[in-house]
Amino acid sequence: MHELFAQQARRTPAATALVHDGQRLSYGELDARADRLAGSLRRHGVRPGALVGVYLERSAEMVVALLGTLKAGAGHVMLDPGFPAERLRGMAADAGVGVVVSRRGDRQPVTAAVSVAVEDAEQAERIEPVAVRPHDPACVMFTSGSTGRPKGIVAPHSAITGTLTGQDFASFGTGSVWLQCSPVSWDAFALELWGPLLNGGLCVLHPGQRPDPVVIAELVDRHAVTSLYLSASLFHVVVDEYPRALDGVRELIVGGEPLSPAHAARALRRHPGLRLSNGYGPVEGMVFLTVHPVTAEEVRDGRPVPVGRPLAGKRLRVLDERLRPVTDGGVGELYAAGAGVALGYCGRPELTAERFVADPSGPSGERMYRTGDLVRRRADGVLEYLGRADSQVKIRGFRVEPGEVETVLAGHPGVVRAAVVARPDSTGEKRLVAYVVPRDGDLRRPSEGELREHAARLLADYLVPAAFVLLDALPLTPNGKLDRAALPEPGPVTGSLDSAAGRRPSGPVEEALCGLFSEVLGVASVGPEDDFFELGGNSLTVARLLGRIRLTLGARVGVRTLFECRTPAALLPHVEETAGKVDRADAPAPVPAGDTLPLSYAQRRL
Repeated sequence: MHELFAQQARRTPAATALVHDGQRLSYGELDARADRLAGSLRRHGVRPGALVGVYLERSAEMVVALLGTLKAGAGHVMLDPGFPAERLRGMAADAGVGVVVSRRGDRQPVTAAVSVAVEDAEQAERIEPVAVRPHDPACVMFTSGSTGRPKGIVAPHSAITGTLTGQDFASFGTGSVWLQCSPVSWDAFALELWGPLLNGGLCVLHPGQRPDPVVIAELVDRHAVTSLYLSASLFHVVVDEYPRALDGVRELIVGGEPLSPAHAARALRRHPGLRLSNGYGPVEGMVFLTVHPVTAEEVRDGRPVPVGRPLAGKRLRVLDERLRPVTDGGVGELYAAGAGVALGYCGRPELTAERFVADPSGPSGERMYRTGDLVRRRADGVLEYLGRADSQVKIRGFRVEPGEVETVLAGHPGVVRAAVVARPDSTGEKRLVAYVVPRDGDLRRPSEGELREHAARLLADYLVPAAFVLLDALPLTPNGKLDRAALPEPGPVTGSLDSAAGRRPSGPVEEALCGLFSEVLGVASVGPEDDFFELGGNSLTVARLLGRIRLTLGARVGVRTLFECRTPAALLPHVEETAGKVDRADAPAPVPAGDTLPLSYAQRRL
């Protein structure tokens, strides 16, 4: 990877490679800074094959750290500062991280590792990049694990270059401008960053760790962004609330979850020149195994959108439980081999052996990855995704193993058993619901708030259940297994407005905010002191709420502000400060001509 980048830097040293928050780095500047950081890492003992932690928010310095790590011959492990410290320490321990790159003065959580300041790249001497082999580790990406701890997927250089070079599913070269807005822990991060940087394009970094549709729209307009990747969940929100964010975009790839045909049709009607594609692939297959070009004709009648044909260099097989090929039209499990397949799981040989199995039809020693996804191959070779063969689910584009969440909840001293399932909320979006059996004895029954706080200390925010249900016992089938179908629906979530202790809103703006909270969350009687996230809010409903605030009140509030000011009362000063300063003609609005949302409560009240 770093050799491909260096070749591009020699060809076009003055071309802009990276843009972030007013800062622009050319290919030559980025290459030189990464060389110097590589020298610093080598002096701190980093050797080929090592894994280096990168504890930095999304920034130009983060990219310098990633590229410098590769030039030192090592692979990188993204330690997202938004994750709980204990989770980061566990990830670093599993990967054997001995050196962590961070900002000078930052208290990085992996205290057992040597800290290297990214600013050292400014003083260090440049070194010649270290030679590596195509199958040497380039990065380790952690995802949810069924055994109770996240599992680290080791991707070699060849997996990334095999997916992002020599392909035609997207434009990465000169003239392309990609927005990097996916979470840095996703494999889509590699698509958005390395896709352009290995091919001569331009990468624009989204500020902060969470994608903000308003910011996305501004960056697309300001930097003439041509290419986007959005998780299906975020794409649906953008189509509903922020359709102008796609104005000017030439190509958009959607993935991570099933794509809604209705939203695809609406996007193509509003943007007839848009090249829309549906991508599919687990992290173990590096971003995509297949990409399907979506046409207006095929989504017009609402049929499920297929996931397409394999990319160049990727071999996909549809097999039965005895690893025999399934005939076209039959249902089988998808196995992947060839370019893009990971090496296995970091420090988990038993899990690697279970999921990466010998390829009976490939070259000697070749392995294939068992995806766990059920598919059907049509007569024309196009694959249709049908679901999972196990309990794994996708929540807002994140891969979730319920067993990991169950293990964490069962570790609470007041809990004896826990079960976690995905259920649709009032808006149809999937959410995690935890069913908890409290421990008998002298211990006080834990409250929902205590359980939520316990989970948030150990899990990434997308793994924290949206609702908790306390049961005397979990329902079991006659053979003693959990009877998921018998788990009760969680009761309706209500706010404090109608309770005796609930304060009434003071003034029309606070009342409007309470109404918008209620509308977006599908929760009755939201009061000024009710916490958005305790009522079931998440990153997608945040985006919906901020779009409604912008449309209804003419005020701009950022994603980070809502994560910090979680109640209508706390949010009120920020809304009043910016109210009327946003031109409502430019505010996000639903698509017209039959696709509009109903008039909101706040609009009616105002």
